[in-house]
Amino acid sequence: MTVDRDPNLQNLFDVANQDVPEQPFVADVMSQVDGTRRKAAIAWICVGLVLIACFGLLAAPLRDAVQLLTQAMSISLVDLGDRWLARIISPANSVAGLVALGLLGLRAAYRRIFS
Repeated sequence: MTVDRDPNLQNLFDVANQDVPEQPFVADVMSQVDGTRRKAAIAWICVGLVLIACFGLLAAPLRDAVQLLTQAMSISLVDLGDRWLARIISPANSVAGLVALGLLGLRAAYRRIFS
């Protein structure tokens, strides 16, 4: 390896080593950052307003759907009357219990297959 330097490469580094005037450069960068920040804030505000409007329009139908789902999940699979046995096994004797057992079975199958 030699200590001789390529003059073209040295000129390239000399040109790159020049100082950039600070004030105009910093002012330009900060104005670009402020503009980008302002655009992002306006975009987030618009997204928030649209989401609030959508939630306002969909609140009643979503509430009704959740109510129907809750009522459907509490339906008994086997009618045992109003005895103590019916109260004891009521968590397992419902559509919700069946769905929960199905989900647990799917989880166990998933773990067995992919673990």
